[in-house]
Amino acid sequence: MNFNSPLIVFLVLCLLPLMQACGTLAQEPELKVPAKPLLVIKVDRDKNIEPSAAQNVLLDKYFADEIEQPGLSHDRFDRLLAEAIVKTESGQSIVGIKDHVITVKYAGGLTGDTYTDNAWATCKNMPGQRKASLRTMLFGTKEVVRESGKHGDLLSSVVPIIRSSAIIDEVTKIKMPGDGRHLATMAWYPLAPGLICLYAVDSPNSLAMLPAAQVAKLGLTADDMKKGPFRTLLAHLPTDISIYSFDGLFMPVCGGDFESSLILDDELMSTVKSRVKGRLVFGVSTKDLVLLTGDADPANVKKLRKSIERHAQASPRAVSDKLYYWDDGKISLCP
Repeated sequence: MNFNSPLIVFLVLCLLPLMQACGTLAQEPELKVPAKPLLVIKVDRDKNIEPSAAQNVLLDKYFADEIEQPGLSHDRFDRLLAEAIVKTESGQSIVGIKDHVITVKYAGGLTGDTYTDNAWATCKNMPGQRKASLRTMLFGTKEVVRESGKHGDLLSSVVPIIRSSAIIDEVTKIKMPGDGRHLATMAWYPLAPGLICLYAVDSPNSLAMLPAAQVAKLGLTADDMKKGPFRTLLAHLPTDISIYSFDGLFMPVCGGDFESSLILDDELMSTVKSRVKGRLVFGVSTKDLVLLTGDADPANVKKLRKSIERHAQASPRAVSDKLYYWDDGKISLCP
């Protein structure tokens, strides 16, 4: 999304993380997750955060039933999504739809661009479940507009997120409709081969990645990833952090949107390390799946690698299919 505002955000990459998942880990035949976690780490959640729209079934009325049909094309999906967005509030209108970019004039007068590639990648193979998956996207656009006017208070909503380094190449290819200019450069920091950390503004229904200029204005650097922004992330988690143990593997769960960021949590990683033999090895195949084990047991490492590779291959938004070492906060590639 592009607004004439000091805050430029990338909706093509920001709303997808908060869209409802189309499956659960419990449905994975090779991940035999127990009913109860091994332990639970309590988090001090911000009680003032508004609830997500993900469970609000009343939002489904804005979508035409056609959006659930098998064989739906990407172009038709764009049109139906655009129509749903403008229906959510009077005074909104579709300015145009081109190259999978929806341009909408919002009730407050601002015009924004919504990039649909990620939403389509997630929804195209799930007819009958698309309305539920897209609920948060309807109101994520409004949140981005609201956050763009915060300015000085913006820092209180910034969180660190872990993504694939491939996202940088994807963003550089995206051009703004009409003028052909590329989106602003994102601020990103390498963690290990294939893994990067970015700063984003977290709202109940959207996750807007910050451009480099805005990150610099806020005074954030790579050294701040585990400081204020990570504390904000913990406060925004919808649940406490549960750590499950099964088949020699460990899996932290915190609600489905920020599991990948937990590799920045030195306390959590140290807790798991104390329960494994050898160096701590982990994989982060998607934003909601992190698995860990110790390298002293080759059989467990083999299971870990197989599971991470399989989940990464199956996901339209994979983070990494590689394994990594965690050594007291330092992350390196595990061959």
